[in-house]
Formats: sequence, C-alpha cells, structure tokens
Amino acid sequence: MSASLSPTPGPSTPWPVTAHWGDEGLEVGGVPVDRLAREFGTPLLVLDAEHLRRRCRELRTAFPRVYFAAKALTARRLLRLVNAEGLRVLAASGGELDACLRAGIPPSHIALHGNCKGDPEIDAAIGAGVGLLVCDHLEEIARADAVARRLGRRQDVLVRVVPGVAAGAHPSLVTGTPASKFGLPIDSGAATAGVVAAVEAAGLRFRGLHAHIGSQVLDAAPFLASVDALTAFAGELARRHGVETEILDIGGGFGITYLDEDPLDLACTGSALLERLRRAAAREGIPVPLLAVEPGRAIVGGAGVTLYRVGAVKVAADGRRLAAVDGGMSDNPRPMLYGAQHAVAPVVPARPGEASMTTVVGRHCESGDVIAEAVPLGAELVGQVLVAAATGAYCYSLSSNYNRTPRPAVVAVHGSAAQLWLRRETHDDLDRLEVTEPAATVA
Repeated sequence: MSASLSPTPGPSTPWPVTAHWGDEGLEVGGVPVDRLAREFGTPLLVLDAEHLRRRCRELRTAFPRVYFAAKALTARRLLRLVNAEGLRVLAASGGELDACLRAGIPPSHIALHGNCKGDPEIDAAIGAGVGLLVCDHLEEIARADAVARRLGRRQDVLVRVVPGVAAGAHPSLVTGTPASKFGLPIDSGAATAGVVAAVEAAGLRFRGLHAHIGSQVLDAAPFLASVDALTAFAGELARRHGVETEILDIGGGFGITYLDEDPLDLACTGSALLERLRRAAAREGIPVPLLAVEPGRAIVGGAGVTLYRVGAVKVAADGRRLAAVDGGMSDNPRPMLYGAQHAVAPVVPARPGEASMTTVVGRHCESGDVIAEAVPLGAELVGQVLVAAATGAYCYSLSSNYNRTPRPAVVAVHGSAAQLWLRRETHDDLDRLEVTEPAATVA
C-alpha cells in the first residue's frame, strides 16, 4: 500500500469530505489536524461531522428505514447525531443498548440483536420498550416471550435467518453462509420453526425477517441475491403458515474506500434493491415488505482519520526504513485481524524529492503491529504527525488496553471548530478496576 506525498481527498478516496491540504498541512472540518494533535495529543481519532451528516442523508434518501450499527463506533454524541438525521440505531449488546438509552435515543428507535443475549440484556431491552428485538435462535425466542409476558408487554421481533449468500472482504466478515454462527438457516426447517414459534408466542409480535451477509461488500449482487432468498422464504411462510412478513432487514455491510476501492453508489443500490424486492414480492404473491438496512462502516468509516506522532526511525536488517508511532494495534487492530490496509500520509507533506518509502509500525510488543507499508515520508520524521485515513469504523470500537495503553480521545470537527466527544483514557482509568489488597496481618 502506498500514499502520495499530498493525497487529494474526494468522493473516490478514503479521506473525509471536508479534508484538504492547506497552508498548515491537512485540514478537516476547517481545522488543521496538526493543531488538533498539539491540543488533544496523539493518537487521536478525528471525525468529520459534515461527512457523517451527508452519509446519513444519502442513506435516509436511498432506503425506507435505516439503522446505524452502533458497533462500528459508539459515542453518545454520535448516536444523537445520526438519530437527529432520521436514522434509528442498532445495538449489538447490553452495553450498546445502555449507551443508546443514556444518549436519549427513543427506545422505539432502537433495535437489539446479537447471537448470545443474556437474560439481563433481553430484560433491559423489553423493559425499555425497544422498537425491535432480533431473535437469533429458538431458545432465545422462548426466553424473550417469557420476559415480555412477565413485564406485561408484547414485544415486536424479527427472526434472524441465514440466506445462504456469501459476501465480505475477509472470511471473518462473512456472515450469510450455512457455516455462520448467526441466525437460523432458511433451508433447514429451523428458520420456519423459529418464525412459527415467534408467531405463536403470546408475549411477542412477529414483524419480519433479519439477515446479514457480510461486511465491506463492494458488489450489489450479493445483496440482490439475499433479497431474492428472503422474499422467497417470506412467500413460503405466507403460503404454508399464513404468516405475513412486514419488515425485511437485509443488514449492513456496505463497503467504503480504504485505499482505492470503488464503493457502491448508495442511491443506485437502494433503487436496485427496492425494485428487486417489488418484483420478488409480486412473484411470491405477497405484500411488499418494508426494506431496512443497518450500515455502520458506510456512515462513520470514511469520516474518521487517526493522528499519530513518530517517536523513532531506524533501518531494519532487511533494509526497510521503519517509523514507529505512538499508537498501533491498541487503537486499530484491523490490520492484524483482517490484513486491513489504511492510506497513511504525513500531515505536512514532504518536500518533493526528499521522501523515501517507509514502513509505519506501532509501539506494541507484536511483530504484526504494522500500520502501513511503503509510505513516502520525508527525512526528518521524529516528532512529525502522520495521519491514517478511513479509521472511523471498527478501530476505536475494537480497541484495547494492550500493553496497558489508554484508549485515544475522539474529537469531532465542524465549521472550523473542534468538539471533544470522548476524552483520552488515563492510567487512573485503568487502575480503577484494581481491587485493593487487604493490609498484611502481622502475626
């Protein structure tokens, strides 16, 4: 992977929509990011609020119902922003549900899914009155029914099914095949049993089907195939069991540009999927279900850049020039998990002729802690700030405290101003989980 000395942001690049290289180097949201590095420290995740809003509006226009997948990045201000733009929110755990509720998201705008929900999570979701509970398996349907009846509620549910469609940029991101740990296969009888159980449960109201085929998908064909499979299953449910499928949630997974990928046009994809759904429903003789999607990466991924400061430069035994920065796999494990690549560039571009190809590595005790290969960087690097593009999704949310490293701050920029959304974690934050040992007893 390589990056030019002064990348040009734009719709086909990984940089946020307001990014450009000005007199002080890279600016996002009208703010020089080098100034942000000095003010907030590094590593630092910077989010372009205008980029977020534009993506929300594109998706809201393209699809009848959109849930923001909070797993991509969970922060209360972000959740409020997407909800204000007309999106609902999908939580994948009790923690994400709690964040949504603390952010003031109306419970009716929240859906909760997950393949191993605990009783406290189901209780919290139904107790709060979430709009949808996505049930993953038969036993969970029974538990949700019991909770709803105990609370005197009737909970709207979707049943997660496996459409048998493979898609995704890495095997770990493929979720729609028979080998998936999620949902009930539609070709095994298990999915039918799950739907019938939900329909017959006194505490539940079956609303429709849920599926997810994979992540970082750059081709519309798998989504179209998923719509075909799900609509055919909905037709079978109607004919054999008299069950109406009101909602068809095809999940998320829309890919973005990390280096030079060509992502799907959301408006065209939405039109194609809606037309495919209408035709498939007519073929099956059923009412057209409401189409829902659950993008996360497509909203926040390209909005984010991460700032790092170079702490050391050396030449490895194999001749590579290495630049070590003050972050790495603790704030972005994607390169190690998926072999992911991010465009990396100097915040202040090197002067023409002085750059040499450099491998950017992290600070952690793993040889695989490599952020980028073959980045053209200048001679004087120590103390300089580098920027990695398209880090808004699945970087902070997958971050860790490896090597007892505090998580970075998250700052949003808009209108030449910066707003701290998540403060930097401190050593005191990490220490708060320690249990004080009792004083030694003197014999």
